[in-house]
Amino acid sequence: MSKSAGLLGKLSLAYKTNRFPWKKHALVGYDLAGNEYWDCPNPLGGRMKRWVQMKETENNDATIFNQNLLPVQWQAWLRHTRQQPPSIVELVQEEKRREIVLQRAKALDEEWEQRKLQIEEERERERVLEEVKKDEKVQPKTTEPSGQGDTFTPGEWNPVSSKR
Repeated sequence: MSKSAGLLGKLSLAYKTNRFPWKKHALVGYDLAGNEYWDCPNPLGGRMKRWVQMKETENNDATIFNQNLLPVQWQAWLRHTRQQPPSIVELVQEEKRREIVLQRAKALDEEWEQRKLQIEEERERERVLEEVKKDEKVQPKTTEPSGQGDTFTPGEWNPVSSKR
């Protein structure tokens, strides 16, 4: 029984993809999700009409269409920015590339999280050191300068208002 279903499936696919004179539209291809892409000649002339028949799912609502569920290559074909439909091999390669990009992005996110933690630790250390230095530097103010060279600190000077 599986042979007849396979044979029947192959005949059905062959009929859908061929452009017989009595047929108006033809199946152009599939994507990896099982959506079908069709086209037919425009009755008014001009370029072919193209559309997608979404694979039926549990929550299939004909009024809700999310174009982000379609591969970019098929979107380009539907919009006539790409002349030839994409092949299954091309779609598989794009899916592999997408997975690699997602893995690299995840690794970069983890690396950035670690770097943010390091930066926070460094800032905390600097803040603690600044507090320690402030505590060490608190000395009574004098009007006389003290120290020499790098340790020199000038004394305070308060101008006296002169009355004329």
